[in-house]
Amino acid sequence: MIAKPGPSRHRDSQSPVPAREAFEIMRPFVPPLALLLLPCLAPLPAWSAEGLGECAAIEQDRLRLACYDQLARRAAGAGEAAGAENDETVARDSLTEEVLPLNLATEELMLGQRLAAESEITQLAWVITPHERNYLLPVTWNSNPNREAWALQESDSAMDDIEAKFQVSLKTLLWHEVFSPGSHLWVAYTQENWWQVYNTSSPFRETNYQPEVFMTFDNDWRIGGYTNTLLGIGFNHQSNGQGGELSRSWNRVIGSAVFERRRMSLQLRAWYRVPEREADDDNPDIDDYLGYGDVTGIWKWREHEFALRLRNNLRSESRGAVEVEWTFPLNERFKGYIQLYNGYGESLIDYDRSVTRIGFGISMTDLM
Repeated sequence: MIAKPGPSRHRDSQSPVPAREAFEIMRPFVPPLALLLLPCLAPLPAWSAEGLGECAAIEQDRLRLACYDQLARRAAGAGEAAGAENDETVARDSLTEEVLPLNLATEELMLGQRLAAESEITQLAWVITPHERNYLLPVTWNSNPNREAWALQESDSAMDDIEAKFQVSLKTLLWHEVFSPGSHLWVAYTQENWWQVYNTSSPFRETNYQPEVFMTFDNDWRIGGYTNTLLGIGFNHQSNGQGGELSRSWNRVIGSAVFERRRMSLQLRAWYRVPEREADDDNPDIDDYLGYGDVTGIWKWREHEFALRLRNNLRSESRGAVEVEWTFPLNERFKGYIQLYNGYGESLIDYDRSVTRIGFGISMTDLM
């Protein structure tokens, strides 16, 4: 998981991320309902030629229209005395004045600043933001399909080596500044699916459900040219929702740290598996295959993103996994996506089986 922080106390220049840049960074991810609410918020602080120019520069139709609407209302009410407003309205208007007008000439920001921007936006109502990557791979090929597990659930049909794979991952802010500025409580849900869409009855071969709750702490330590922008700690449950011989699940306490340098980001995670009673443990040896942590590196180059995730059990048999991802521009809303996975633990049903899988599709959200 790429842990999610609250509002960052630093950028490259060690200054906070303005809310107007926060809104621009998260512009592709704000739900339509939140966009429709924009015209209901406070007017722009100016309706001059400069404000019109900023509205004209907005590429997304709904945001550009909202910007013009607010300028028009400001002009119509310029001569009227402002009425008293309650505390909630004042706070909302203050945030709106920071968010708009939008400056679309902002530089491409890295992971820490994007995540801080998400935290600013999630303080608005009805806003849910991405957590892990959201993607659809209509075509994937598996070198070593688990036909034994398949036979237990679909004995009447053969398993295909080619299937679809997709993931939905969302989060929202539960508590802003829990202990101090920069400490925040989040809840997230990730669902990963392996779909035998080209099979006769098109069943879902495997689904992994992953709810979690976690705390994040903004940070600004500098180590070896990298800035430690974030520390995190959380509780994670993962299961495949099956029963009997096909049941797989485990609970973990996960600690994480994010380090950044220019267009690169590095995340370190370590976890502790919460013990279960032997009679209830569906996979007592899962640590032997999935280990006790992983490392994820991300590099951004123009509109391309490259990610590498490494995991190893740090034992003599050296079981582990490597995942390589590449996203590249397709249009304003989607990116092309290629995923390559080799090793153990791609899914819970295959945690003790080494597979090589390559998939092609689209990504709705990048990691940074």
